[in-house]
Amino acid sequence: MKTVKPQEIKAEPVEFNGTLIPGVTIRWLIKREDGADKFAMRYFELEKGVVIPEHSHPWEHEIFVLEGKTIITEGEEARTIEAGTAAYIKPNAPHSYKNIGNGKLVFLCIIPYTKV
Repeated sequence: MKTVKPQEIKAEPVEFNGTLIPGVTIRWLIKREDGADKFAMRYFELEKGVVIPEHSHPWEHEIFVLEGKTIITEGEEARTIEAGTAAYIKPNAPHSYKNIGNGKLVFLCIIPYTKV
């Protein structure tokens, strides 16, 4: 069994289309090297006002907001969600995130390991 606190893992910058997104970090809480061969659990932090631009990929993922408030878009739909709320993003759906809260946005993102 592995147990871990996010602070025990080094925060890494997040890259988007070959460019780092300032104000966004990721911590891989659970990954293949831990024996997880089906899913990864990631911990994201976005500074106030930061946006992860629209993107898509062939896998689904689940989001759970731990702190803050965000607008998540999926295609033409936009929803404002805050701490304590989960969201599901469909495979291949264009989606984005924007921190609209007064402080840091923190969320978990669970993704499957897929053969893409």
